[in-house]
Amino acid sequence: MKRRLALVVIAATIAPAMTSAFAQSGPSEAVQRQACMGDAMRLCGAYIPDRNRIRDCMAAQVDSLSPSCRAVFDASTQAERTPSRPH
Repeated sequence: MKRRLALVVIAATIAPAMTSAFAQSGPSEAVQRQACMGDAMRLCGAYIPDRNRIRDCMAAQVDSLSPSCRAVFDASTQAERTPSRPH
């Protein structure tokens, strides 16, 4: 029970940090969470619950990310670089 609660707390802390690391037009929060939660815990767990430090840690360790998380970061980076068209 305590372990499950701890995982829920970690997920609730990490997900917003990962979301803020990605562009709004990038992958959805659910996709980000599924792709990157393990990496966030493995590489940046020491920074929980500081969302900004988790985000910075993930960005600094992009070369160590799993292929699925790296793909999410790459897609988000591409979305950030693509200029928005005027409406």
